Amino acid sequence: MQALSFEQAPPPSVPLRFFLTAPLFLLLAGGLLLVDGESAMASRWTPTALALTHLMTAGFMLQVMLGALFQLMPVAAGANLWQPRRLALPVHLLSAAGAVLLVLGFHHQITWAYQGAVLALGASVLLFFPAAMLALWRTPGRSPTLVAIRIALLALFLAVFAGATMALARAGIIDIGWLRLSSPHVALGLGGWGAVLVAAAGYLVVPMFQLTPAYPGWFARSFAGAVAVAIGVGVVVPHAAGWLPLIALIALLAAVTIDRQRRRRRAKVDATYHFWRLAMACTLAACALAVLGVFQVGGNAMPIAVGVLAILGGFVSVIAGMLYKIVPFILWLYLQPRVKGVPPMTRMLNERWVTWHWRCHLAMVLASVLATVWWPMVYPAGGLMIASALLLGGQLLRVVNHARAALRRAQPS
Repeated sequence: MQALSFEQAPPPSVPLRFFLTAPLFLLLAGGLLLVDGESAMASRWTPTALALTHLMTAGFMLQVMLGALFQLMPVAAGANLWQPRRLALPVHLLSAAGAVLLVLGFHHQITWAYQGAVLALGASVLLFFPAAMLALWRTPGRSPTLVAIRIALLALFLAVFAGATMALARAGIIDIGWLRLSSPHVALGLGGWGAVLVAAAGYLVVPMFQLTPAYPGWFARSFAGAVAVAIGVGVVVPHAAGWLPLIALIALLAAVTIDRQRRRRRAKVDATYHFWRLAMACTLAACALAVLGVFQVGGNAMPIAVGVLAILGGFVSVIAGMLYKIVPFILWLYLQPRVKGVPPMTRMLNERWVTWHWRCHLAMVLASVLATVWWPMVYPAGGLMIASALLLGGQLLRVVNHARAALRRAQPS
């Protein structure tokens, strides 16, 4: 595993502002399922389905992934962002506001909301992307994590560009034909941005926190580049089968991660292990169903099931598992030189409530999958999603409060 430069980490407030905002989008998604869940299961193109999808992707996922990059780039890649505290504030506010406006636009078909979302999300990415790419450009070396971050950032930029174009088409500002960018938009967002960034983080956090062997060198060196090529193939090939190489690569990421976990040196398993295991299992299931969907098997329910397994079962699960390690670790590192007798990371969390969150999350994923074939399950799924968001947000706030209390005790009266 490559050396990490923890002394270059930004102030904890930089990534934490993103991490603490993310559960709010999951909370909104649960509420929307309770209010209008039947419509979400009718078709992936209904206003509710699109709103739910983007609450989790442009909302929950984007918040955590941007926050993770503010932390990961200087620590893992040596790429120091210029004045990260000043940069984080507008990036955070614009990305969060843009996600809310985009969801309003989808669900209520409001032209000004689409326009506002394009401006806010576009401005957020246009602030972060050049600053991040400049920092990465100045960083020597070609470590797998560094290469993966570069490719993930480029995919984010292109995914937002494609999404903004389609949002303007939905608003009636440009030709409706631009909606044909939907498949490249999904591939760039979930494959190029989401999966590649998960891999970049996984190369570090899976061996570190789960005590597994490192990812195979051949895989870490080639995965991000192969995903970029596979997306290009999918865009160029006119048939849906052109996306099969990308599906295979994402399935390979899940399989290799499961193999790493199987070889772990720690006998005891915790909630993070369970979240990652569920995420990889759901990713494999999503890939299998996606292959069937390529050949028009399964009808209208198939793409909805793929989306539920990939986004909710895959990305939301793996992000929850990472947050339970990264947030305590960031604050533990920050406290080390400032506070005597810093408590272990595990004491910052209430393990009992983390376990309850894992159980609630598992039930939520199962209920959501069942809802794709029997829509009334959206009600327990929505309720469980709200509970899951509250449990996750509550535990993250607990860690922050523990750190603040430790700092207060260390200050002379």
